[in-house]
Amino acid sequence: MGWFGKKKDPQDANELLRQYNAQEAERLAAAGIAPSTGIASAASTVSTGIGTSEFVVEDVFTITGRGQVATGRTTTGTMRVGDRVVVLRGATQTGVSTITGIEMFRKKASEAPVGIAAGLLLKPSADLARGDVIRVTPTA
Repeated sequence: MGWFGKKKDPQDANELLRQYNAQEAERLAAAGIAPSTGIASAASTVSTGIGTSEFVVEDVFTITGRGQVATGRTTTGTMRVGDRVVVLRGATQTGVSTITGIEMFRKKASEAPVGIAAGLLLKPSADLARGDVIRVTPTA
């Protein structure tokens, strides 16, 4: 008899998430902070009008005698061994290189399709950093 009217129905998860996002947006707006868009969104906004295949860099390694390895994911198109590429940081081009090898899951591959984690072996070395975009130059 004491429980009547005291039990609440559980709140819908989608409604709870919507309320949280609204409160967080208000808090960030009050602090004057713009919401972060992330690496993938930044990569999609880069537009210099060259190439169609893009690869977003997550990490960079140098292997003595082989060259520079950029790890990450292909976001559009397909990266292939032998492709000439440009390195973009924001909207500025920081280097030009050639893909001399591709490795996925410790196996050599001839191409890296969209969405698969891969390592691109680049020669000559370019100025690379996390968040850079490697884009294939168009073949004439």
